[in-house]
Amino acid sequence: MTAALAVLAAAACGGRRPVIGVVLPETGVASVYGASIKSGVQLAFAGLAASPATAIAIEFRDSASDPTRAAGAAEALYRAGALLVIGGATTAEARAILPMAEKYERLLLSPSASAPELTRGSPFVARVYPSDELEGVAAADFLARLDGTEAILIVQEDNDYTRGLLPIFLAELGNRGGRVAAVLRTDEGGWEDRLRRALARGQTAGVYVCGYGDAILAALMAIDAAGFEGVVCTTSAINAAPFLRRAGALAEGVVFPLAGLDLAAREEPARTFIRRYHETYDLFPDTYAAHGYDAALVAIAVLEGDRPRSGAEVRRRLHALRGRRGVMGELAFDERGNVQLELRLHEVLHGKVQPCVRCTAGGGHVASPVEVTR
Repeated sequence: MTAALAVLAAAACGGRRPVIGVVLPETGVASVYGASIKSGVQLAFAGLAASPATAIAIEFRDSASDPTRAAGAAEALYRAGALLVIGGATTAEARAILPMAEKYERLLLSPSASAPELTRGSPFVARVYPSDELEGVAAADFLARLDGTEAILIVQEDNDYTRGLLPIFLAELGNRGGRVAAVLRTDEGGWEDRLRRALARGQTAGVYVCGYGDAILAALMAIDAAGFEGVVCTTSAINAAPFLRRAGALAEGVVFPLAGLDLAAREEPARTFIRRYHETYDLFPDTYAAHGYDAALVAIAVLEGDRPRSGAEVRRRLHALRGRRGVMGELAFDERGNVQLELRLHEVLHGKVQPCVRCTAGGGHVASPVEVTR
């Protein structure tokens, strides 16, 4: 589905309104992430009505979870005059859109793609989601501190996302003295049986599940069927509300690095975002909705005032945003376009995502979820 939304906030100074394009997977395999991100983006743009100095046209396009379609939609938006596209919800879609951003010298602002190389070679990309360089290190540091000499069993979904994240995790785990028992890929037949046999040997300190939501759920079901009661760590991709609802008790005690959203936050704009989100959708937001909201805040901020004349000017304005806060923290970007957010370990405890108290750094025993609940 293709949707368009024009948001006009009272009298703008003359000239054609700047356009923000939004290309997200509203349908297809990544639609869980796209729907959540879009809900946050729409909420931020709805707030433009309260701004007397901003007139911006917003154009939404559905990538259908197809990188080629995402690239085509983004190119059409850039060609039509969009100075900035919020898009690339997945690493694969961000990689596909980036050549279009470079071709038209316009900015691609990703709400959730995390592959490190995305921001290494182009001045026309930025992201409000932490790089895998942070997530891989945090997960490896945690698992390397588990007691005993047993190794870590890895379950990998093979895609662009994990091909960027897993090497970082493996390198950091090795640097910290951790060992790998095996890497089981979910696209290979019989991986569940091999996982069961590996866990039955009783020589696994923990399991690291590297993938997106559906693969994480499949791995959690296999781990549960094997009767494993040790530590399970996964990626921040689990933290989409529909996946957590589907996982239910299977997610209990699962640990993952996250730039967390505090639903009890009293600071602005987080407090107002959480209240308005609940009033609008009758739901509490997950972190993907929050990152979508922050991406929209950044897009609005760099286009407000005099219309930018080029993508390079949009980029300069992005780097001048220091001191502004978003829902997830300060909207400050490094020279490569990476947002500067701190990751912390979280876990699902009693059905809710919260900071992982048993995961604190500094050595010592890391309790298993079974020990915590006894």
